[in-house]
Amino acid sequence: MLDYRRFKEINDLFASGQPERARRLLMELQSRCIALRDEMSMLKVRLQTFEDIFYLSRNLYAENGFYWLRTAGAKQGPFCTHCYESEGALIRLEKNGGQLRCPYCDSSYAGSARDSGGHADSGLPLRQARILPFAK
Repeated sequence: MLDYRRFKEINDLFASGQPERARRLLMELQSRCIALRDEMSMLKVRLQTFEDIFYLSRNLYAENGFYWLRTAGAKQGPFCTHCYESEGALIRLEKNGGQLRCPYCDSSYAGSARDSGGHADSGLPLRQARILPFAK
């Protein structure tokens, strides 16, 4: 933690004509400040990681042998059970004929995953992406 009394000490050193000692103390404070900023950045990353884990623990669930994720009222998935259970990765399964296949680990799952969130297997038409042209 920064000791704010040091700033007054540095000011007094400059005022008393001891600029070299004041500069040394300033460099020391600068070094401590940089270390604190680095620690803050690392702690922010750790906090975001814990928030992500907490979010997944509340919104990820298993249903019909697949993992699903609730996001803003919509149901996302299905996700590969093998990838999630072995590596903690959420990899969305792709439809491949009558099967679902993981593009990462190549696991295949027989049958289809049905949900009520508008997934391609839910009987609703698959929505295609629309390309928006840039203004000229």
